[in-house]
Formats: sequence, C-alpha cells, structure tokens
Amino acid sequence: MIRNLVLAAAVAAAAGGAVSAQPSPRYPYPPPPGPFPGVPAPAPQSSPVDGPWYFRGDPYWPCYVQTVATPHGPRLIFTNERGTPAEGWLSRDGRRVTIPDWNLTGSVRGNAIVWPNGDFWGR
Repeated sequence: MIRNLVLAAAVAAAAGGAVSAQPSPRYPYPPPPGPFPGVPAPAPQSSPVDGPWYFRGDPYWPCYVQTVATPHGPRLIFTNERGTPAEGWLSRDGRRVTIPDWNLTGSVRGNAIVWPNGDFWGR
C-alpha cells in the first residue's frame, strides 16, 4: 500500500515537471486586456476574406489572410506569396482591402482579390 502511494507520488511529480509554461514562439506577448481587468478580450470574428488564398490562383504560391485582435480593434494580417506579412483592413462594404505597408488597395470580387496591376489572389 505505501509502496503504491510512493510510486503514485513519484509519477505525479514527474508529470508535473514535464509541462513547462513557456510562451508560444509565435505569440510572445499576452493578448490585450478585455473590457474588464482580468477578463481576456473576446477573439475577433473572422472576416469574409480570412483564410488561404493563392497568388494568381496557383496552389504552389499560397497567401493568407488572418483576423487578429489589436489594441485598436480587429485588423487583418495579409501574408503574400513570399511569406511577407502586413497589417490591413477590409472596407465596411466588403469590396476593398487596404494594406498601407504595401501601398496597396485591392478589390474583392467573389473568390478573388484583384490588385491594381492586374495580379490577383484566388481561392
């Protein structure tokens, strides 16, 4: 009986030490606080352009759009076919995306985001 208790305590101690509370390498900072102290902010709702896209519709050139929470409200992170991310937003009517860091505005047309130079991201 005592032997089983000692063995159970040793297993529990070893299991407790195996889990580390390290921050995720992708998200090293805690999320912004919610409306009340100690209550996390709700996850932003996804936008209609969230998800995978493909440069010129080519599955070998993936792009991505993700909605993230920021201190200024939800924003979109656009990742181009080269893996370069930039922050942007979708217009209220859902017809345009704007990416200031790339000095770019695209038109949302069904399953495509069409850029001013004629290139597009397709689904």
